[in-house]
Amino acid sequence: MKIPAGMTPEFAVYERVRDAVVQITGAPLAAAGEARPSAYWTEELENIDYMVEASPLIIRKLRHHSFHLTGIRPYDYRSKDDSRRQLFEARLDALRALGGDALLVPEAPGLGGFGYDVGGRLFNVDTLKFYEALIGMERGGVLAGVRAADRPVVCEIGAGWGGFAYQFKTLVPRARYVIVDFAEVFLFSATYLGALFPAATLAFVGTAETPTLADAGEADFVFVPHTRAHEVAQSSLDLTVNMVSFQEMTGAQVRAYAALAASAGCPLLYSLNRERSPYNTELDSVSAALAERYALTEVEVLGTDYTSALKKAPKAGKAVERTEFNYRHFVGRLDPAHQGPVPAAPGVPGGSGAAPSTGGPRVVLGMTLYNNARHLREAMDSLLAQTYTDFRLVLLDDASADETEAVAREYVSRDPRVSYYRHASRRAMVATWCEVATIAAREWPAAEFFAWTSDHDRWHPDWLERMVAEMDSDPGTVLAYPASRRIGDGGEELEKLPRYFDTAGLTEIKARWRHFCRESIGAGDMVYGLMRAPALAACGIFRPVLRPDKLLVAELALRGQIRQVPDVLWFRRETSAPSVSRQVHTLLLPEEAPAWFGWPPSLQHVRFLYRTYMRDGGSRLGLSRAAWVGMLLRYEASYGWKHFRKSGTFHWLNRTLDNLIWTRKITMHHVRRLIYEALVGLRAFRGRVRRLRRRVVYEILVAGHRAAEGLAWLWGWAWRRIVGSGRRLAYHALVFTRRIGLRGGGTELR
Repeated sequence: MKIPAGMTPEFAVYERVRDAVVQITGAPLAAAGEARPSAYWTEELENIDYMVEASPLIIRKLRHHSFHLTGIRPYDYRSKDDSRRQLFEARLDALRALGGDALLVPEAPGLGGFGYDVGGRLFNVDTLKFYEALIGMERGGVLAGVRAADRPVVCEIGAGWGGFAYQFKTLVPRARYVIVDFAEVFLFSATYLGALFPAATLAFVGTAETPTLADAGEADFVFVPHTRAHEVAQSSLDLTVNMVSFQEMTGAQVRAYAALAASAGCPLLYSLNRERSPYNTELDSVSAALAERYALTEVEVLGTDYTSALKKAPKAGKAVERTEFNYRHFVGRLDPAHQGPVPAAPGVPGGSGAAPSTGGPRVVLGMTLYNNARHLREAMDSLLAQTYTDFRLVLLDDASADETEAVAREYVSRDPRVSYYRHASRRAMVATWCEVATIAAREWPAAEFFAWTSDHDRWHPDWLERMVAEMDSDPGTVLAYPASRRIGDGGEELEKLPRYFDTAGLTEIKARWRHFCRESIGAGDMVYGLMRAPALAACGIFRPVLRPDKLLVAELALRGQIRQVPDVLWFRRETSAPSVSRQVHTLLLPEEAPAWFGWPPSLQHVRFLYRTYMRDGGSRLGLSRAAWVGMLLRYEASYGWKHFRKSGTFHWLNRTLDNLIWTRKITMHHVRRLIYEALVGLRAFRGRVRRLRRRVVYEILVAGHRAAEGLAWLWGWAWRRIVGSGRRLAYHALVFTRRIGLRGGGTELR
C-alpha cells in the first residue's frame, strides 16, 4: 500500500480501514434477525462512533482507546501500586509454569501498547487472557491440529481490538485469519493488525474490492461483517475461536454461529466465556448453545478467572465457588451428526474407529467385577459404545454375591467381543487384577495394548479411539490416559476438578524419574490408562505391595513416556476414599500377605525396585548402580513424604502445630490487648492529671480574681465610709460653729 507523503504508516492503514467500514455500513443488510446486535452491543457501539473520524493522535494511541472494548486502561499499570504488580506477576509465573515461554507473546509496544514491564516486555490482563487461552488450546489438543495443517484457516468470532489474532498470527505465521465482527469494530482490529503486520494482506468482505468472501483469495486477514457471516459456511475452517463475546450475544446468535462453524465442517471450536454475562438477559447458557453442534470438553487452566490477575488469590485450601458467571475454557469437537461427509483418516475406516483386524484385536480391556451390579450396565454400555471397535473385553468376577454374574452373562450373549470368567471364591484385588491381564495375554498374545476398566465408571465414546491415537503418535509412549471427572453414585458430576500429569517429551530415564517423583499425581487415574502390553508384562503387572498401582506406574515411567489427553473422557465414580489401612485387608488374602506388608508403601516399593533392577541381576535399563541408588533415594524421599503427609501421624502433628499456632495467636492477642488497655489507661490517666492541673490553676485564678474584687469592694466601701464621715463631720462642725456664732456675739457668717 502506497503511503501519502507526511502520513504515518499506521494512519494510512486506518484510512483504508475507515473507507472499507464506511462502504460496509452504508450497504443494505445481507441478513436479518440474528444480525441485530444485542442490547449490550447496541450500547457499546455508540461509544466508539467517534473512531470514524479519528485523528492521527488517536491512532497513535489506539490501544489506549480500546478500553471501550476491554475495560482496561493504561493508568492501571503505573508502578506506584506494587501490591497489584506482585499479584499480576504471580499469575504470570503460574501460567508460565503451565505453558512455558513457547506460547507467551507480550504486548506489542506499537500503537500505544501498555502494561507492566517484566523483563523488558509489556504484559497486561489482555496478554494473560490470551496466553491462558493458548495454554488451554495446547492442553486441549487444539494447537496440535492447527500446526499440522499447511495453511490453517482460523475464524475468530468477535475479535475485539485484535489482540488474540496478533498473538496467534505471531505463533502460527502461515495461518489465514478470518474475523467475523461488527464492521465498526474493524476500526480497531484491522488497524491494529494491519499496522503490526505491514507485509500482510487485508481483505474486507462487502466492499467494492472484495464483494464476497470467495473474492478474498489468499489474504492473510479477512474481515467479515457480522451481517455477511453466513458466507463463512462456504469456507473450509480448521478452528473457530470466541473469547468473551458469546456471553454478550443473544442465545439465537450463539446457536447461529455454532451452526455456521458446523456447516463449514470446522472440526474444532474453542470458547473462553462465562455462561452468560450478569446483565445479559437474552442468553441462557453459552455451553448449552454450543453443545447442540459440538461435543464440549472443559479444560482447566488455573481454576480462577483471568480477571483476578490484579486481585489477591484465595487462601490455599479454601473452596472457591464456581458459578455461571465464571469464565470457562471449552474445546468443542464437531458432532458427526451435524457435519457433511468428512474424508476418513488414514487407516481408520469411516473416520470413526478401526474395524476389527483379521489377526486379532489391537486392544484388550480387562474388567474386574465385585458386587457392583447396580453400576455394571452403565459401565458396559459405555465401553461397548466406543467408536474404536477393534478390542476385546474380558470380565473376571471375584466371586460376587449380588447380580453381577447374571448381568455379565447377559452382555456375553449380546456381544461376541465380551468374555466372562469367575472365581469360585474370593481372591482379592492384586490376584484378580493380575489374572485378568494374564488371561488377556494368553488369549490374544498379538494384542498391542491393554487397559484395566472398572465395573462402576463410564467412558466417553471417543475414549479408546483417542487413547490408541495417542499411543500411535509416539512409539516411545508406554501409557496414555485421559483427564477424568469425578461423578457421584447417581452419575452427577462433582466439583472435584481433573488432575493433570504426564512425561511427554522427556526421553531420558533420569529426567522422567525426577519429574515423576516431583510432580506425579495419584496413580488411581493413570492405572486405568491404555498401556503397551509388552511394557506391562515387563513390569510384573501388579506386585504384592500396598499401593501397587503407584509402583506399576513408576515402573512404566522407567520404560517410556506417560502421555495424558487433557480432554475429560473418563467419568470416575467416587467411592470410599483410598486408605492404606483399607488396602491391607482388600489387596491380598490374609494368608498371602508377606511379613513386610505392614511397612510404609514407599519402603515396600523401594524394596521391589531394588530387588528387580539391582540385586537379582535384573536389567538396570542402562543405568549405573550409583544412579539407581540416587533414584531410589529420591523416590523414597518424595513418595515417603507424600505418604506421610496423608497419614494420621502427620495430621496429628499438623493439628498440634495448628493448636500451637492458635495458642500463640490467642496469647499474642491477649498480650497486645493488655498492652493496648495499659496504653489507653495511661493515656486516660495523663489526661485526667492534665485536666486536674488545669482545674487547680483555674480555681486559683478564679479565687484570686474574686479576692481582688472583694478587696476592691472593701476599699471602695471603706473610702466611701471615710469620705462620708469626713463630710458629715465638716457639716456638723459648720453647723455647730454657726450656731455658736448666732447665739454668742451676734456676729454672722458672711
